[in-house]
Amino acid sequence: MDPLHITEFASERYFSKLRQLDGQAEPAAATASSTTNVPELPAALRAPTFTLPLRRQRSAESDNAAPALRPSDQKKRSLGHDLTPLRTQRRPILGGGLGALRSKISVTQKPISVGEHQQAILAADPTAATSLNLSELFLTLPAELQAQIIAPLPIHAVLNLRLVSKTFHALVTLNESPIARYHIANSLPKYTLKLYPVPDPQFINLHYLCGIWHRLQVALKLSTMITQQATKELFSRTTEAARLEFEPQSQRMCKRLTPLVFALFHFFETYRDLHVKHLTYGGVPLRMQAFTLNPIETQVMAMYDDHTLLKVHQVFPLILSSISRRLRPPSYAGRIERSIKGYLKDRPADEVYSSIVLVGGLRQAQRFWEKKGYNIRREAVDVWYSYITKTPVEAPPPKSKMARLATFGRKKTQPVVDTSSSEKIGHESETCKEWFCVKSACLAARRRHSTDNLVFHSSLAAGPPMGPLTREQLRQLLPDQQDLKNIWVLTAEALILQRKIVSRPQDIKRNHMVLLELIGPDGPEVDEFTPAPPREGDALQQEGMGGDGGVSD
Repeated sequence: MDPLHITEFASERYFSKLRQLDGQAEPAAATASSTTNVPELPAALRAPTFTLPLRRQRSAESDNAAPALRPSDQKKRSLGHDLTPLRTQRRPILGGGLGALRSKISVTQKPISVGEHQQAILAADPTAATSLNLSELFLTLPAELQAQIIAPLPIHAVLNLRLVSKTFHALVTLNESPIARYHIANSLPKYTLKLYPVPDPQFINLHYLCGIWHRLQVALKLSTMITQQATKELFSRTTEAARLEFEPQSQRMCKRLTPLVFALFHFFETYRDLHVKHLTYGGVPLRMQAFTLNPIETQVMAMYDDHTLLKVHQVFPLILSSISRRLRPPSYAGRIERSIKGYLKDRPADEVYSSIVLVGGLRQAQRFWEKKGYNIRREAVDVWYSYITKTPVEAPPPKSKMARLATFGRKKTQPVVDTSSSEKIGHESETCKEWFCVKSACLAARRRHSTDNLVFHSSLAAGPPMGPLTREQLRQLLPDQQDLKNIWVLTAEALILQRKIVSRPQDIKRNHMVLLELIGPDGPEVDEFTPAPPREGDALQQEGMGGDGGVSD
């Protein structure tokens, strides 16, 4: 009698033993799979979503170890033959060479899905998902998916992502156009696109997008500060309880002021560009022309529709008076009170106010507004004006005995240096932090910083809107400025009557009516998109666009 382990191939006993082994292998495999401790997958991997398989490095143990066999395979090999190739072959259908050829082709297995592949990887090695960090997993994705992930992020998050590494800097730089197009379609208010139309597709980049957000944030900050000043001084809400009660009206006022201040930013920016271009190409200065309507202001206001022109004209006195009020001591304070509180300087001259709004723009006005303390603000104004005019800062008047007693124990301020002679002594361009500095050393340092370094070869190296002018441009522009009382008001009112927006000058709303309209529940509404409120410390330090005078705010 033959031994039990020897069985004739393809005999009846052979097939009966084969069926018996297959029947025992199936319940054994089910029991083994139920008792194996497989880690539970997160919900994102269990869901039938499209995911990409990520390659991982094999460990040395998995490379050296032989593949484990299932119990059924081990039992099948105990017969003395490996039947796997025989069971996966097709029998020849046709005779001759074609049948022989098809008999050599094995049956293709069912392709494994991405989810099953990830489940198999996690089942074999539960620590596979933690072997790669987030940046490595992100950079393994195709470039198109990377751009789609980055584009919906807030603009300050996109710009901060450029500071992570050179790889992320290059990734954002190469995808400027899709990121900017996404935010143009989903984030920017409609009134911004009316004043700054979308350029051609090849010119859409982060500089266009960040320039608009810079103007929006300046408009929002100024609107917030004007609202707070009006709440305290015009509406007499001085206590905390009164301000909380007045909070809904304050929010409406700030929301309605933002697009109007944004339009004023556009006016001062466009006016300065046209004025500089007019003087550069040999145009007749305005001070030598006899005109009823300012030709440059008329050209800028032609870009505004009737509704925008009327609304901005009505709030212009409120905005300008708020900026002026911030840069002068209280009008009710007498000589003794000024000495006690340290108000040693009077308000700036009218030509200083004109230079602030026409040369520096609303961004420079916001910078002065944010200075804490009246004396610090006045000193900052004097330093800035001396830079652009290249004149020495006037020395403070001598203190009286009362002022000396009032300022006893206070922190002494640094002495004011004559800016006309500071450049001769030696100007440290590395330590100069003033973006408006037009000295040759600072201009050369900024130019070298933005062009020589490979990291800064991007569209944002062009700088913020209303950047500093050259010394030659300032020399031509400053003597040709208009008086403070003639800026906007005369030309705008004449155009409003000429376009017949209102029939009489009396129909133009004045300050008290404008304030009631801004805080009232039935006032004008703005677009559904509004910029996020500014946060403390949320500055985007980008080349030329962040920090002092940048887009970051």
